[in-house]
Amino acid sequence: MWMSSQEWDSFAMNLAGVLTGSPTYTVMNLNTASSSLGITKNDDLSLSLSDNVSASGRQYLRDTGWAGPDSDGLWWYRIRETGFMACRDIASAATRVLQLVFEVGLPSDLQVEAWVDAHTDAQVPLGQLRASSPTPVDDEVSALLPVAELLLADYPWLVATVRYRLTDSDHSHDFALWPGLLSVLGEPYFGGLGILAQCDWKQAPDQVRDMLQRLPSHPTTLAWDWYAEFLVSTADWDAGDITEALLDRVGKHCDPLGVALISIETEGDAYAVTFIPLDHVDRLSALTAQVGRRVQTLPFGR
Repeated sequence: MWMSSQEWDSFAMNLAGVLTGSPTYTVMNLNTASSSLGITKNDDLSLSLSDNVSASGRQYLRDTGWAGPDSDGLWWYRIRETGFMACRDIASAATRVLQLVFEVGLPSDLQVEAWVDAHTDAQVPLGQLRASSPTPVDDEVSALLPVAELLLADYPWLVATVRYRLTDSDHSHDFALWPGLLSVLGEPYFGGLGILAQCDWKQAPDQVRDMLQRLPSHPTTLAWDWYAEFLVSTADWDAGDITEALLDRVGKHCDPLGVALISIETEGDAYAVTFIPLDHVDRLSALTAQVGRRVQTLPFGR
């Protein structure tokens, strides 16, 4: 019988978070001294392992829906979806195999490696899979984490990634903490979680629109039928004025939806924007004010 433990429960939950937040074509290996469990996120989710397992291990795999061994001597387990529920289920299946088939004592006994097998520089956020005690946080990081928690309200398992990226010496960055927070939450192309859209103040309007539409917080009911006319009416404007006007217009369309488009202070000319529920705005403003930063709700100047 599978015996649960706090360490393995946390590992399974965080593995689900890693898979949910990782891009397509993520490949991960969970290695022991003698075995390896492969996880692939493509158009579906799959687990694979070689047939060097005990007779009882093979019986467990058969009983729990694994296929194999195939001609290459591999066992396979697939879920033909990639949403969070599917990631949670594949993480649970992987954790049971690690305990019952590989007989791994604790998550700290694993060596984890992962990469994205695609034409991108995106990194797989493995920080929260560490089983060791987290690095202690100082007061400044402690003040930033509630900001991350609010912006990640729909993805609470990813807060551990933010904490890790801000504190772990093996994953240090060249930014101060506030820019570091924006980097972790920012564009996936630069290794961020994709919670904030970060655009230059003179970014091409099509690129700004695409960034906003890729955000997981983008309201499904937000209409863009006005956009073509907007481009025509601003064609001879300065690029910086177009960007500001575009963000203003999106903010106005958000109001009736109970959503706000917010711009977070970046210490530069760029914008860092995302959508949040209107009833979260005051809380976010208060949290950022505590660390000497500012949030604006669009349209600007309201």
